Amino acid sequence: MLFTDPVFLTKFLPLVLLGFFATLFSRTRWHSQILLIGASLVFYSWFKSEYLILLVGSMGVNYLLAKQILAQPGTPKSKQILVIGIVANLLLLGVYKYLGFLTVNFNALFDLGLPDPKLLLPLAISFFTFQQISYLCDSHAGKMDPASHTPLEYALFVTFFPQLIAGPIVHHAEMMPQFRKIITPSARAIMFCEGICLFALGLFKKLAIADSIAPYANEVFTSVDSGAAVTSITAWGGALAYTFQIYFDFSGYSDMAIGLGLLFAIRLPWNFNSPYKSENMSEFWRRWHMTLSRWLRDYLYIPLGGNRHGKVRQYINNFATMVLGGLWHGAHWNFLIWGALHGFYLIANQFVRAIAKFFGVLEIVETAKAIRISSWAITFLAAVVAWVFFRATTTSGAISMTLSMFGIVAEGAVHMPATLQTILWGTLAAISAFILPNTKEISKLFEKDLVKRSSALIGALGITSGLAASAAFLASLSLTQSPFLYFNF
Repeated sequence: MLFTDPVFLTKFLPLVLLGFFATLFSRTRWHSQILLIGASLVFYSWFKSEYLILLVGSMGVNYLLAKQILAQPGTPKSKQILVIGIVANLLLLGVYKYLGFLTVNFNALFDLGLPDPKLLLPLAISFFTFQQISYLCDSHAGKMDPASHTPLEYALFVTFFPQLIAGPIVHHAEMMPQFRKIITPSARAIMFCEGICLFALGLFKKLAIADSIAPYANEVFTSVDSGAAVTSITAWGGALAYTFQIYFDFSGYSDMAIGLGLLFAIRLPWNFNSPYKSENMSEFWRRWHMTLSRWLRDYLYIPLGGNRHGKVRQYINNFATMVLGGLWHGAHWNFLIWGALHGFYLIANQFVRAIAKFFGVLEIVETAKAIRISSWAITFLAAVVAWVFFRATTTSGAISMTLSMFGIVAEGAVHMPATLQTILWGTLAAISAFILPNTKEISKLFEKDLVKRSSALIGALGITSGLAASAAFLASLSLTQSPFLYFNF
């Protein structure tokens, strides 16, 4: 089930909200927790009910491991249990996500004739695996309060349906205290209005903008993946279309997730902060898929050594982190290349900054307007090139399209003009991404002092936005596509 499905919008969500508000009359929180856990399991099983056993089994094993770790955090025994837990989680992820990829490539290299397992990838396996690994690591590091490690809170932390299938990747420290927090009716009403507004904005981003641009991107990439060559204009058009499609797909789903969380008085972390306004790749990764960047930094880059062992080691750690981050998105060589490109971009950015600092011109580089504009343009174009490998389903297609973008066009290249719809929605997408306030900035309208003065106006804004987005949804039903068409979570 996706947030844009009519079943979700017209049946699942209203019923869950009614049940949730009914539980608020109870004096204990466990009634609402049980309701949300049950709803989340139904939500997950809608995709494929057989994999519900996998999710529940993973939660059960990790809960017991964490309990053992919390009984003796920081000890050698605790570390042994942690290693067992990490290996078990990675094996589960590896079997379902990478076994087929490894089998195909080993057969190609060594002619082994191994059968392809053809396992269907369980929905959200990367998300709930990463969250539970971080939970085990923090338990060992003594960052967890053992008193908060209860079966209900842990199950809700892992399964909470607004963030289960597409993120954000949440951290226990920002979630579990909210499960126990007492919220006044007025504060809950404010959060509910904000949630409606954010969900509406996300729905509009996904259905009106992303899905209106997607057909042209699909047409160009399908062409190059089938072996056809395209002109430079077509290659850039397809690449830019996908650049904005993926932005509004992901940011739209993140906004919807945050909005849904607020409906239940749970504030999820922000996941996007205008990444296409970034002036370098380090800033880009502080703004794009922020919770994934945080996870990679805290549980991969820093454990590898971070920047603590000199520049060369820092560059190696950055590159390794980005390559593994690329593979996290899916078992395909193109994801690995995409991660490697971003690893190279980060190294190049850090190297240039080191050179500028050595010659004492770093402040000029960071403040001179012409240099900042140039840095922004280079950063954006570098991201566009990398997206070609992320989106293409064949490496040859991605290479062919990239060459066309840089003027190396094969004979017989075809020109595929963009439709008026693509041009108009693409222009709106660019204006929204580069100029207009983002959702995080819009959300500041709901700060307490302003809400106390004009809660009625904000409530009307939320409801109006919801109605507008619903109308966009009904008008766009025929264009709706799943974002998971291009991602292997």
